[in-house]
Amino acid sequence: MLTTVLNLVVFLISLGVLILVHELGHFFFARLFGVKVKRFSIGFGRVIFGLGTDKKGTEYVVSAIPLGGFVEMEGESYAESKGLPGEFVSKPLWQRAVVVSAGPLVNYLTGFLLLFWVYLSGAPELLPIIGKVLDGSSAQKAGVMPGDRILSIDGHKIDLWDELSDYIRGRAGRQVSLLVLRNDKEITIRLIPQEREVRNVFGQKEKVGLIGVMPDMSAYETVRFSFLGAAEKAFMRVRQTTGMVLESIYLLVTGNKQIREAVAGPIGIYEVTSKARTLGINVLLMVLATLSISLAVFNLLPIPVLDGGHLLFFAIEAILGRPVPDRFYDYLSKAGLSLLIILMAFVFYNDIRKLRHHNFGAGSLINGINTINSINDLSLNDAVEENIP
Repeated sequence: MLTTVLNLVVFLISLGVLILVHELGHFFFARLFGVKVKRFSIGFGRVIFGLGTDKKGTEYVVSAIPLGGFVEMEGESYAESKGLPGEFVSKPLWQRAVVVSAGPLVNYLTGFLLLFWVYLSGAPELLPIIGKVLDGSSAQKAGVMPGDRILSIDGHKIDLWDELSDYIRGRAGRQVSLLVLRNDKEITIRLIPQEREVRNVFGQKEKVGLIGVMPDMSAYETVRFSFLGAAEKAFMRVRQTTGMVLESIYLLVTGNKQIREAVAGPIGIYEVTSKARTLGINVLLMVLATLSISLAVFNLLPIPVLDGGHLLFFAIEAILGRPVPDRFYDYLSKAGLSLLIILMAFVFYNDIRKLRHHNFGAGSLINGINTINSINDLSLNDAVEENIP
């Protein structure tokens, strides 16, 4: 019982912090540009309790549904406008765009800072130990076996799984020599990574090398980076996570079954944060960083009612030289809200189904964190696998 309560507290705090920093981004720039903020809410729906009202008339509340939040501003639409100077629509277009984009950008900054701290203080990194060899792969044909530890490739020392993956991906069609430790004996294995053409998140084709191995998900160690190394690593992870989320959304929309299985909503996030809590603060911070970046990307999608939808309307206004007609705006906003409700229903259903089948995969949490840098390519048997070099 105590563990469940603790897990719930960690989940609510984690989600609350991500929502809070997002809304603070909107709030700060709204105040900076002289927009009157009527209400600042953590959560949405019915107000549970108020936290008071400040000297500028902003009411601070906590609402019933802890899956988001909002900053309610004076005159948010032209239909509501009374021509007052403190209204949102009275501000120049560029200022409105900054206010709207500030939430996702603060989530990006939060993700970067969390990752920077983790890499500086010690991040869990997978070791180059083989956990699985795919049937029919070049690794299987060459004699690579589960439990093998890769010591070097073509004379280059390998300490982490990412180093193995990166090297192999750049050696498509060219023979490589693996120095492998097996049963305390060093063995040299030569093989040729199979070339595979994949598309990145921008639709560009690229050729990568695959040998068909997966990591031992229980084999990892804590690695500390220098100040500059941690900053570089955090920046790379932010960029890679952005690509992962975008490609995940694309695959979800196009009906990829494996991606649909991987989609998680609030229940899934609760499960992941609960498992991360037991593995240590830095693992939990890495999960929160990934969620923060994912929240930023999702909010920037050009869907009406999301921040990206508002930015799309601003872009149209800039091109036309006049606001989007209220009737058109209302129609698209209702369509966007309906889409989000359908998506929310889907992820709740998916969460409940996986919960009933105990299918959240606790053992793969570290692997999931470390391989979040890409949605990784289709494996040799056309299933989506994680970090298969």
